[in-house]
Amino acid sequence: MKNKIKWYSSVALLCIAMSQCTQYDEYKKYMPDGEIIYPQKVNSLKTYPGKNRIQLEWVIVDPKVTSCQVFYEQAGVQGSTTVPVRANGDFSNDTIRVTIPNLEETTYKFKIISHDDFGHTSISVETEEQAYGSMYERSLLNRSLKSAAIDENEHLQIEWFDADDNETGVNIMYTDIDGNSRTMKVEPSETATSITDLKSGTPVFYNAMYKPVPSAIDTFYAQIANIPYFANITADVLKNTAMPFTNTGIQVVAGAYNVTDWIINAAAAGNGTSMEARGYVLSLWAWSGSSPSPTLDNGKVYQTIELEAGAYRFDATIYETRQNNNGYLVVALGNDLPDTNDVPQNSLGYVRVPDGIAVGARPTISAEFTVSAKSTVSLGIVATFPSNAMMHFTKVELWKQQ
Repeated sequence: MKNKIKWYSSVALLCIAMSQCTQYDEYKKYMPDGEIIYPQKVNSLKTYPGKNRIQLEWVIVDPKVTSCQVFYEQAGVQGSTTVPVRANGDFSNDTIRVTIPNLEETTYKFKIISHDDFGHTSISVETEEQAYGSMYERSLLNRSLKSAAIDENEHLQIEWFDADDNETGVNIMYTDIDGNSRTMKVEPSETATSITDLKSGTPVFYNAMYKPVPSAIDTFYAQIANIPYFANITADVLKNTAMPFTNTGIQVVAGAYNVTDWIINAAAAGNGTSMEARGYVLSLWAWSGSSPSPTLDNGKVYQTIELEAGAYRFDATIYETRQNNNGYLVVALGNDLPDTNDVPQNSLGYVRVPDGIAVGARPTISAEFTVSAKSTVSLGIVATFPSNAMMHFTKVELWKQQ
């Protein structure tokens, strides 16, 4: 009986073994060509957008991989490129890069497959990225300017509003004092810029630079624009513009003279237009007991010049004013200044001279104006006031917008 049991047990074990082998080998009938081998799929896939191009980067450490095929698709249109991989087994630098050029400005789907020399292919890895182009670039705006002005040292001082998030800086293009073309980069964090070697009267241009995302491989540029600033052209077009103003040397009344190189009407000339006691300033005045005429009726002192078309600013720095409630710094077309009552309607630009300016304050007032074509223009001061009033100026300047 025991022998029968042993025999049955042996037969059972043999059947179980044969059953297990059959199950284990069952898959072979589905793989008549042998085991499937997969080369390493691409690892750490990254994309970098650019201008009508996209760069892809991935890692391969499998020495059997000899190439990678990149497929890309947009709106049903497909393309591909093959990227060779080093076959010498040296994978100390295992990063692969390829740039796909000539892409339209849209989003692309990418699929990358690794290959070896035996026809084996890896599992594909997929990603998406956008290519940028002219449409994106046309949407870019230059950084906003707060101000741009020439300071007392003839340096151009520019103040900026904050940069946009994607801005990488601003290029400023200008001509230096030696006539050389220069480019200066302004960083996104910079809110004030000084150009110390600008050639006077030459234009200054700028454009902002952008990257749509920090990882972009290309920089995009806003359209080049002008930085408008006023250049001092006083010395080129005006004469005798600062104290001590030269005068005729002939006293109208004690301590009062008339300036040279200026046109002075009879009302202003009768009292004099420059005061010795105040360092030979440019003046309109009337003072009971001191001036020949105790009042002033449309006194005018001005220069007449030719100006090209453009935008201008006429400045005057005040030395002192008293009881002045009807005086103007004014610019007008033609060979004369308008009377005080006609200034608002018959001038290119004007500003009322403020009253009560004390000696030493030295504020500057400005009249901005535009000349549409080459024209004859008169610039100066006109005033009408009663007795015991005056206004004195230390200098005048003319600026042209560049």
